[in-house]
Amino acid sequence: MSLTANEVKKELYKSKAMAKFSYYVGGSLYYTVELESGTYKFPMSTVEESEDHDSEGSVRLSSDLGTTEFFSEMKGSDLNRWIQMAIKSGEFIKVSE
Repeated sequence: MSLTANEVKKELYKSKAMAKFSYYVGGSLYYTVELESGTYKFPMSTVEESEDHDSEGSVRLSSDLGTTEFFSEMKGSDLNRWIQMAIKSGEFIKVSE
């Protein structure tokens, strides 16, 4: 059974679970978070395609990041925005029980 974004959000606020940085690859930061149903990993993209039509294939830092600071460990609820995007895209993946 997969979790809904609302269920995860409620659990993160209730449990105050911490998200832990795992690795960076292919332009994404990967974090894990432990919930009652298991440990999940999710990506946060740090780059996006440039809207500059003069340069093909160029990338820039993701505007979605803004001035957010990312640490090796942080409250999972602080990452709800990216967790919800990962759930929607099917990238919120259970990695252990």
